[in-house]
Amino acid sequence: MRKLIINDNHLIEEDIESKVIRVKGLIINSQGKILLAHNNHTYQFPGGHKEDYEELDECILREIKDETGISLQIKEGPFLNIITYDSNYFNTGKKVENSIYYYRFFTDEVPNFDETHYDELELETDFDLFYVDFKDLKAFIERHMKEGNIDSKIAKEMLSVISIYEEEFGGER
Repeated sequence: MRKLIINDNHLIEEDIESKVIRVKGLIINSQGKILLAHNNHTYQFPGGHKEDYEELDECILREIKDETGISLQIKEGPFLNIITYDSNYFNTGKKVENSIYYYRFFTDEVPNFDETHYDELELETDFDLFYVDFKDLKAFIERHMKEGNIDSKIAKEMLSVISIYEEEFGGER
């Protein structure tokens, strides 16, 4: 598993007030399209926060099921861990270590909204899912970043994930 550390604020371990562990899934179908989520005025890969009692593999399966209604199986562990040290985590003023584990899944199963379980924020912000051609994903993110339709930190992170994915797996989709 590759690891990428982002520490633009030059924080040290003693500065960190709390740690957050999250998981995200790159869900790719046989037509080379990747499933994206849109909510809270930004685009992102489906996923969410790890509960204290969960293992990472359990968490990604639960989060994907909750957000997409798709039931998946783990065939491989995460391919990437991005650790970001943030001095103002989501404008809370907290210094947080945010660790996100990225998985990849291949499935032609489509979202089943009857099986989703959205949290309050997802319901309030019109959570939506849609597919983008993987080959067009970088341009899609860059365009929405220029238009202000995606959080810039999330966009930069997504672009890093795509670049590392392509380095690790090449044209494999």
